[in-house]
Amino acid sequence: MAKGEVKPQEQTSDEVLVRMACSGQLGAMDILIDRYYSVCFGTCVAILKDQDQASDACQNCFVKIFKSISKFRGDGTFRSWVLTIARNESLALLRQRKMRRETTYDKGDLHLESTENVSDKIFLKMEASRVKKAFEILPRKQRLAVKWRIDDGLSYKEIGRIIGSSEGSARVNYHHGIRKLREWLEQ
Repeated sequence: MAKGEVKPQEQTSDEVLVRMACSGQLGAMDILIDRYYSVCFGTCVAILKDQDQASDACQNCFVKIFKSISKFRGDGTFRSWVLTIARNESLALLRQRKMRRETTYDKGDLHLESTENVSDKIFLKMEASRVKKAFEILPRKQRLAVKWRIDDGLSYKEIGRIIGSSEGSARVNYHHGIRKLREWLEQ
């Protein structure tokens, strides 16, 4: 650590960490990556619907962030900037690979340990699959609005900024997505 350099802490704000990372303090960048990796990965999975491809997109996202952190203007939150890059990287990967939509079945998901739990596990697996399929049918903006609002607690304003629309449009996308999910799951 160079003279006059301050060691970043886990509780340090994003703004301070970004300034520290811009000045070359890699520890600050490490904290930002730790803080936002799961949110970034979740966004990539929601778009790509494939964990391996989401991992690639997430890695590309953080490489891009690392190279261009000095370009972060601070117009919105750092979190919004990360999610915008994650969305763009995922969409680029979709275009590049012309992704086929496949549903995989992991045989390891059902362990037949005891006969009394088998029917419960099968029922839960079927319900989880039904919810996942319903979620995947949603249009992209609705799917992302629902995911970011519920999983990540983003405000409608942040969602709108990331999606490239207004706060009102983000609110409408969220409510339409929730309504469609309810309708599909009640059938």
